[in-house]
Amino acid sequence: MSMQFMSWSLNEPSNAQFLEFAKEEEAGEWTIMNRDAYLDWPGDQRNFWTAFQEHNEKIASFGLHDFGVRENGTVYHYKAGTSYPVLNQDGAIQYWARNSLLYLMDHYPNVEWFLQAICFGSPVETMLDQEENQSTFIRQFRSIVSQYMTRFPGRIKGIEIDFEKSSSRPREAREAEKYRDFLARVKNEIAIPLQLKVRVNLHAMTGDFAPYWYQWTDYRTLAEGRDERGQMICDEWQIMSYDFAHNNSAPGPSTPVWWLKQVLAHVQNVFPSESVWIGNAAYGRRWPLESKRSGTAVRYWQMLMWQNGIFKHHIGRDPETDAFTWVDQSYVPYTGLHDEESGYQQTFSHCYDRFRVAYADLLPYNNRPVIYRSTYQGTEYITSYSKHQRATFEHVHAVLHQPTQLTGNATRTNTTWRSEQFSQTFQGVAVGDARYLADHDLERCVKDVDAGRAVYRFTLPAAGTYELIAPVYFPYLNPKIHLLVNGTPYVIGEGIPSWYPFLVNPDRHFYHCGTFSFTEGENEIVVTGTEDSAQLLGLVLSTGFSHNMSGGMVQYNVNLQPPKKRGTVTEGIVNQVEAKMPKKMALTAELLRRPPRPAIFWEDLFGSHVVYDESGNQEKVNLAETNYYLQAGTQVVHGGNYENRQCISSRKAVGYSSGEWVPYRENFVETDARGRQNQLLLNKRLHFFPHLEADLSLWDRGSAGIRFMASNVGATNDGYLFLLDAVQQQFLLLSEENGERQVLASVPATIYLGTRYSLRVRFFEGQILCFNGTTQVFSHRVQGNRVQGAHGVFAQGARVRCHRLHIATLNRYEPMEKVQAIVDGEPQPIALEEDRPYDYDEFGYLMYAGLNPDAGTSYGISNDYENLTVAVVDSWEGAKTIQLRVVDAGVWLRNFYIGDAEGYSLAWNSDIEGFITTLQLIEEAECKGVAMWTLGQEDPTVFTYLPRA
Repeated sequence: MSMQFMSWSLNEPSNAQFLEFAKEEEAGEWTIMNRDAYLDWPGDQRNFWTAFQEHNEKIASFGLHDFGVRENGTVYHYKAGTSYPVLNQDGAIQYWARNSLLYLMDHYPNVEWFLQAICFGSPVETMLDQEENQSTFIRQFRSIVSQYMTRFPGRIKGIEIDFEKSSSRPREAREAEKYRDFLARVKNEIAIPLQLKVRVNLHAMTGDFAPYWYQWTDYRTLAEGRDERGQMICDEWQIMSYDFAHNNSAPGPSTPVWWLKQVLAHVQNVFPSESVWIGNAAYGRRWPLESKRSGTAVRYWQMLMWQNGIFKHHIGRDPETDAFTWVDQSYVPYTGLHDEESGYQQTFSHCYDRFRVAYADLLPYNNRPVIYRSTYQGTEYITSYSKHQRATFEHVHAVLHQPTQLTGNATRTNTTWRSEQFSQTFQGVAVGDARYLADHDLERCVKDVDAGRAVYRFTLPAAGTYELIAPVYFPYLNPKIHLLVNGTPYVIGEGIPSWYPFLVNPDRHFYHCGTFSFTEGENEIVVTGTEDSAQLLGLVLSTGFSHNMSGGMVQYNVNLQPPKKRGTVTEGIVNQVEAKMPKKMALTAELLRRPPRPAIFWEDLFGSHVVYDESGNQEKVNLAETNYYLQAGTQVVHGGNYENRQCISSRKAVGYSSGEWVPYRENFVETDARGRQNQLLLNKRLHFFPHLEADLSLWDRGSAGIRFMASNVGATNDGYLFLLDAVQQQFLLLSEENGERQVLASVPATIYLGTRYSLRVRFFEGQILCFNGTTQVFSHRVQGNRVQGAHGVFAQGARVRCHRLHIATLNRYEPMEKVQAIVDGEPQPIALEEDRPYDYDEFGYLMYAGLNPDAGTSYGISNDYENLTVAVVDSWEGAKTIQLRVVDAGVWLRNFYIGDAEGYSLAWNSDIEGFITTLQLIEEAECKGVAMWTLGQEDPTVFTYLPRA
């Protein structure tokens, strides 16, 4: 199938300009005034005319982008404005398309000419809702088309509907169905009577009702429409597969290849490919890098002027004089860079150094990685998944890294820690209760080892009040370390908030015990016991301690050199002259920031629990038998009482889990709950309102979901359940107490076996919100004041896989916005902090409890990458080291730029390489052709790749 080409009018010359070229004496009769007049027209008009004159035989179809539609359905001259109705009171055309377009229709009958109706924004919704307004449009547009067909016999081949809006109302509004029915009316009442084709312009979509903001043009809904003859309501479908990157988005190609492939796959799944035009942008865009402003369209010819040093930056018009204020910078030529993925050109203007993800050095902390590279939709980024402690001490008065004395059941362990704050290596100490041996002949227990003691003695030159800081090891979830501080009892781990961020990972950290008074001379701190495998690694006496929570850091080795500009021309040779360097440099990071999220307590993908034997084979592990997720039951505590041939002191209820849950290296945990019910709950009763997420898949007709707010330790039959029920095909919300269940809410659903579902639960002050993905399923309020419980996943009657378990708190939120530049070791002010009305706690969390800390505010955090200035510094020449600290977790860093603080920018433009890349994909999909928006802005060499129409 031969590739066809179409485009639209937008850049044609005005009537005044065209009068220099030709004059219409009477309908269809033209007198040429000056055949070379177009050479003096502005760039867009000149290029438009050149393209049509030289390549019209390659243009299969052309749309007149000239017929605007008001919300009441009346048609106006789109380029003149809404106050210029196309029809007069007698129904005759009073405002035709521009004369240049009339000339082209007269002279090029080989082109299929379409008249395009244009309606943008909120008027679209009125047109969809009001059939009376639709009737007005159909009546007027049919009259207009008929008169054009009379004026241009045999030329007009179709009508085109270009209705666009960037949001959709909820599905209950049935916008897609209304649009389908409207298009059917257009087909039946205009196209069929006039024997014309119908073409509709559609937003690019990648699935049914996806993305949701374009669901009003859902392809499948429209494809199901039929005209009065039983045929599809549209003869041609034009997919606007451009503007993935737009004025207010992150810089990038208008049509990235990975996205176009998704669009084409959906197109092929819904429409006959031979009836589909695929859009391609002729223009590019240029985005400022020194300030947060929208991008602007850049034609190919304008890009060449930037690259040839004919343009430089300005800061807009002076409000008083309306004159451009030009930046004090040299006119510098720049080469374009080829983007391999899209085929587009990138042009960096007045940018002095730049770094992709691969060229950042990721700096470890305490000999472990704290910041990572990753990939999303084919694009690399850098992030810290969580904050870590970079503890600071204003003054250190004593450091104790080894105990003075160990007695009884106290041992030095193999656990060590070398922190960046101290030269000493801290070593772990574990202290247990007395150990007993059972004498079965005498039926009693005999003490074998006394209770342990680890003694730390130290001297101070003067009495004083100091902060006691304990380097500790907390490998599990319920750690405690018992101390006597000069005889006063203190328990490390007691009274800490449930969202304490240093349990399990990272397991080593500085624990702030508080402030204590110490005496002149010798002092003594004794460890009398450690619980849940916790260990004391040492002790520090200090003042001015801070956790100093932070994300990781990257480092860039920057080298700025003055560029060259054109000098004098000698015998046809341009001399290079050194351009002046800017006075200030802006450091710009391309960042994806997010609104605050509930502070994460636990995130498990399960693959890290897998154990391998010496041959590399996976050994069977039951997570419900680990200290992280403990089987519900009773545990014997060792002691001096002889009972049932054991030495015990007591029994205690433990755990909340049941069944067998086996982790796999592919990052999931699996349970077989056929004929039973199993649950995997974190072994900790958390005293906060939870935000929970679980990714689950069912492999039999049973149920699975999230168990939350379970309060009975040692039992598995209380709390709440949010379930996928594949037996009854529904979502369920249940409460359970001592095994008695009550259905709180249910809703029908289609549950597919083997499909991964992302369930979410939010519980706050008795309000339960349940979600499937981002879609809310239940909102239910329960009585009582339950404020603590254990949380996890549940399975019944089926094999179930859990791919991710996420537990966070609604009592604290962590911002995901701030970064900080450090230039040659000199920290710059922390940048990009939103001014929220909440304080931070000692861990850097926002002290807000609720469902949304930004409710009712207008903080400017985009859901897309933004180029944001993180510091402005004095300019320099030569090498410098710049570090960028991601102050908050969850911030994604993509590119880093250094450029003129008064103005520098990045442009992306398609050229023939990008055009060929797109066309190859269109040909592979066997679509009708390429639709280029729009003629006059393109790389003129694209026509060398196109066949004749």
